[in-house]
Amino acid sequence: MSKSAGGLKSRIESILKYLLAVFYLVSAGFFFYCLALDLNMIHIGLLGFLSLITAFGVFKGEIWSVWVAFLVFCAGNAFAFSMLLNPLTFETLGILSEIGLITYLILVWVAMIYLSVKRKEFH
Repeated sequence: MSKSAGGLKSRIESILKYLLAVFYLVSAGFFFYCLALDLNMIHIGLLGFLSLITAFGVFKGEIWSVWVAFLVFCAGNAFAFSMLLNPLTFETLGILSEIGLITYLILVWVAMIYLSVKRKEFH
């Protein structure tokens, strides 16, 4: 009975790990899309590149992915908070962009907390 419960627990953890990898991959795609719209936003491209590397590292279960995720966490927080505090964001992009930024902030925090707790399980 405990063997199946342990197997279920490891399956759920691996599904969560893959969902985090998908989150970082989708956010990288969004950042690259934003970079394609305006090539002057090199910082968005850097954030997309770091998110892409993080997605690969989390998917493979690499130990260094936690550190890259920390870089994405710091840069993503700075980006999202600066966009939310900018009054022009609402005027130009609307309420959906602000909801998206708040969702991104929540998911970045959840991902960083999860990776920090599970960092010893990465090899």
